Amino acid sequence: MTPIARRSLVTWLALSAIGVAAQDFPARPIRIVVPTSVATTSDLTARFLAEQMGRELGTSVVVDNRTGSNGILGVTSFLSAPHDGHTLLLTYSGIYANAALYKSVPYDPVKDFRILAGVNQVFLVLVAAPGFAPNSIRQLVEVARDKPGEVTYASASVGSSTHLGPELLASRTGIKLRHIPYKGGAQAVADVTGGHVQLAMTALPTALPLIASGKLKALAVTGSHRSAMLPDVPTLEESGVPKAEVTSRQALVAPAGIPEAAAARLTEVLTRIMATPEYARFLVANGIEKELVPPDAYAKTGPEELRKWTEMVTLSGARLD
Repeated sequence: MTPIARRSLVTWLALSAIGVAAQDFPARPIRIVVPTSVATTSDLTARFLAEQMGRELGTSVVVDNRTGSNGILGVTSFLSAPHDGHTLLLTYSGIYANAALYKSVPYDPVKDFRILAGVNQVFLVLVAAPGFAPNSIRQLVEVARDKPGEVTYASASVGSSTHLGPELLASRTGIKLRHIPYKGGAQAVADVTGGHVQLAMTALPTALPLIASGKLKALAVTGSHRSAMLPDVPTLEESGVPKAEVTSRQALVAPAGIPEAAAARLTEVLTRIMATPEYARFLVANGIEKELVPPDAYAKTGPEELRKWTEMVTLSGARLD
């Protein structure tokens, strides 16, 4: 056998082995760990994907909500399972922020994860109490510069995106805002609608019904483009605030070291699901944005997510230990 023929045979055998392994996966039910509570955007996304993946893979796919310690308990549960593709994790940007918020975390968000696909993005929207005078970012900046530290904003908690986002805005515009942290997003937003606090940067799905009813007014969305749900509301970039994008990017990941065949099979299935009209309708119904980066490119976004959220944590001065 010639050297060329031998190499061709080896390549064919390797590809055949991957194909056989992919056919053998999954060997048992799949668990998706969600580090947030039931009915959150992460939970809703995981449950939609679980149902569709179960049909595609011919096995049950269950969602396991593991909350606590800012998502850390969920990540450790995920990493403690066998690294064979039968336990997955629905990540969001806070998982990356933890690396800067805590002195140490029991995982490396870049080295320990094998990203299978980015599944969607959750935009935030800067909202104001109806009685607060500014109706745009430009007007807000003018008021805040005249009264440094007097304009207030509510957040769901210290170190959350609803805290880090306004601090990034303040840094980029040279203003000083006063942070009012709450124990949960619902009360934070309620106090803005009641006029007790002037601003909040909250998840778009949470704010949409309140904006529609006139209980809040939207000043800007935090994504790279306008939201189809709020087409008349400009982005921060359009409002004159550069490099201030704040989105929670959600991805389905496997542990590093997952067999290549299993990873390829899962990415293939996820890519197919996310291209369906059903998934598009799910996103619109829940105020969620489509992830524009394809899976092969998204797999390289981990370091950038870590850099971005580390910068925001540093600007805010937030610590959780």
